[in-house]
Amino acid sequence: MAMAPLPPRSGDAVFANVEHVNAELFSLTYGAIVRQLLTDLEEVDEVNKQLDQMGDNIGIRLIDEFLAKSNVSSRNSRAEVRVPMMPISLFPAAAASTAGKLAHLQPYSHCQFLHRPRPVSPCLRFSFYPAKLSIKAMAESENLSPVSPGESFPPSFTVSLSRKSILRYGENPHQKAALYIDNSLSLANAGGIASSIQHHGKEMSYNNYLDANAAWNCVSEFQSPTCVIVKHTNPCGIASRNDILEAYRLAVKGDSDSAYGGIVAFNTKLDEDLAREIREFRRPIDGETRMFYEIVIAPSYTKKGLEVLCGKSETLRILEAKKTEKGMLSLRQVSGGWLAQDSDDLVPQDIKFEVKSERVPEEDELQDAQFAWLCVKHVKSNAIVIAKNNCMLGMGSGQPNRLESLRIACRKAGEEAKGAALASDAFFPFG
Repeated sequence: MAMAPLPPRSGDAVFANVEHVNAELFSLTYGAIVRQLLTDLEEVDEVNKQLDQMGDNIGIRLIDEFLAKSNVSSRNSRAEVRVPMMPISLFPAAAASTAGKLAHLQPYSHCQFLHRPRPVSPCLRFSFYPAKLSIKAMAESENLSPVSPGESFPPSFTVSLSRKSILRYGENPHQKAALYIDNSLSLANAGGIASSIQHHGKEMSYNNYLDANAAWNCVSEFQSPTCVIVKHTNPCGIASRNDILEAYRLAVKGDSDSAYGGIVAFNTKLDEDLAREIREFRRPIDGETRMFYEIVIAPSYTKKGLEVLCGKSETLRILEAKKTEKGMLSLRQVSGGWLAQDSDDLVPQDIKFEVKSERVPEEDELQDAQFAWLCVKHVKSNAIVIAKNNCMLGMGSGQPNRLESLRIACRKAGEEAKGAALASDAFFPFG
């Protein structure tokens, strides 16, 4: 007796009628299980064995189960399938923290649901050629729409976020807030404040994250040992020295009033000597009051350095962060949409400075100008920075009138402004 044909499976039905596989659907099915296996087993060979044991067409079976539980198995158009998937963009994406290991995964036979003659979405193409996987390829793979020749930005793309923490409140006490991590594969191991490790102190607030991000982005751009102090997202003290202790002292001296209660960031390992200096340093204005900070950030800490720094205050937040990689897409929300642009990765070494004056600057003067230019990049417009000998002497920020920013910077720099370099984030305010 001939066996009755098996009933069609929802997974087959979806892929038979949907031209493009939804990125979130993939993340919650095959991508999710691969990520979990990589987390649990760590060794790629062991992951391969586990996936092989699951049998052929594991992708189809996972899709079946997901569609059945989400009650969308009867939907057969791309629009119908995508609508219930929209909220899923806040779930963890596939293998976001395991990008390096994905490059070594085999093109499994149980991924046969991917191998279809019709095109699939770019977000799945890396499953065909895992050996060629790269961060750039993953960045391109996450765009749900291809980029046309000559264009820099895709017509559409999805940002996958997962909630890391609920914050005490937002920018103001009456606002609720949370921190989300970007799970895009292109940002795996890309560094930054959102993925930093907190070793000590009170929980981070919304404004803490904004200030810490500004401080870390600024200090990470300097090649020499540097200290940056930020208050309300603006750097109020910046200094570079071979001796990081001296750099710290000079950064505080730049504007000790603003530095008090600010965020201190270093681009070098924080050791015991530096930790003691931070813990015991007195305000230059009176020589008695210990400096108070909200946050200290560094790329790493010695065991003793961390121990000493933790003794400064129970509330001092101590963060360990990885330098943010270049070439990232910068997004900013506006009412009803988002603005996208390339990240501003230019540093003085990338630019040829042209002399526009009759007198050619000396080498040390040109170095002062380059240092001031890098500082002013991180000051809110209208921005003016006065710097000398790799130290920011004064800055003016956020004024609608650029001349007022100039007056503020000159007042802060005082007599030390003589012979220094001045940088403006736009035209020079002569007059």
